[in-house]
Amino acid sequence: MSQRRILIMDDDEETRDILTAGLTQHGFDVIATGSAEEAVEICRTQSPDLAILDVYMPGASGIDAAIAIKKETVTPFLFLSASDEKDIVQQAVSVGALGYMVKPIDIFQLIPAVEAALVRATDIKALRDAQDNLSRALADGRGTSVAVGLIMERFRVGEDEAFNLLRHQAREQRRKISELAQDIIAAAERINLTPLRKAE
Repeated sequence: MSQRRILIMDDDEETRDILTAGLTQHGFDVIATGSAEEAVEICRTQSPDLAILDVYMPGASGIDAAIAIKKETVTPFLFLSASDEKDIVQQAVSVGALGYMVKPIDIFQLIPAVEAALVRATDIKALRDAQDNLSRALADGRGTSVAVGLIMERFRVGEDEAFNLLRHQAREQRRKISELAQDIIAAAERINLTPLRKAE
């Protein structure tokens, strides 16, 4: 299993050093920064497995960084903060944080939170991938159904024969049925349906 990479963003150098040392000792590859802008760039270019973000930062805040990270990358994140104010915690939850820890925090508190966040991030990614696959499958199915309908109209054949025509043509062209279906739909939209031959 590859070493998991953790980004730490905190404007306090001592905090960065302590967390970096502790996470490194527990087998993590750590990148540390005191800049929200640099943290976002690291997530863009290096795709860490998890970002740990301090809420209160000079300039752009940890919340600002989290919004940019979520918009531009797939890096999951959790927050560290000296504040447990309800509105700050709610903001953290609303932008998608996987956790919120109140300083001071020691490494023995941090490690379980990091491990739990990584597990949850993996579960979320698996769910997102499954949803994407389902969406593509549904889109492919709809496209195939439309193409079959166009073939039925073109050749005055039934649904089964139209599907067999589509499948036969896809095999001849060594293409996926869904890809050929999209070409047929595009051609029909140009009022020029791609000619298909009946299978012998």
